[in-house]
Amino acid sequence: MIRLRPYKPSDAWSLLEWWKDADEEAFIKWSCNKFEYPLSIEQLDGYFSLWCLREDSGWLMTALDERGKPVGHFLMRLADYETGTIRMGFIVVDPRARGRGCGKEMMRQALWYAFRILGMKKVTLGVFKNNPQAKACYETVGFTETAFVAEYVNYDGVVYDGYEMEAVDHG
Repeated sequence: MIRLRPYKPSDAWSLLEWWKDADEEAFIKWSCNKFEYPLSIEQLDGYFSLWCLREDSGWLMTALDERGKPVGHFLMRLADYETGTIRMGFIVVDPRARGRGCGKEMMRQALWYAFRILGMKKVTLGVFKNNPQAKACYETVGFTETAFVAEYVNYDGVVYDGYEMEAVDHG
């Protein structure tokens, strides 16, 4: 069972733990050049300050397991209540929780929250071409590919292609 709650500054320690042994390419797939490798508590404090304290069209969420322990994280941003759209990003699941359905359940809960609580009609996100596990997870919960994006991110001379995806509320 996965539960969602707003991100708290103490959740930064979980994110640091999840990324401490990750290679740089995996980190880049998550951060899209918005954070420097390796991740630090100072970067996460700035992230919290921006999205939780100053930005009114976005917020951070934490996914909890049945014991109330953080097992996932994502950002909802660019909420547009007139068009009913919102974008997700910085999606990550604790490496120790992967392969147990936590990512799929977190994404199902995120869509439920966006559609039923926020009243959104469409949720969008981007995923790298070389991250087929994430793309498959998103497709399983209802996202469909809407565009291929060549050169989605250029990091240190390495170009990563990606896909734009969306989930639409049919309810």
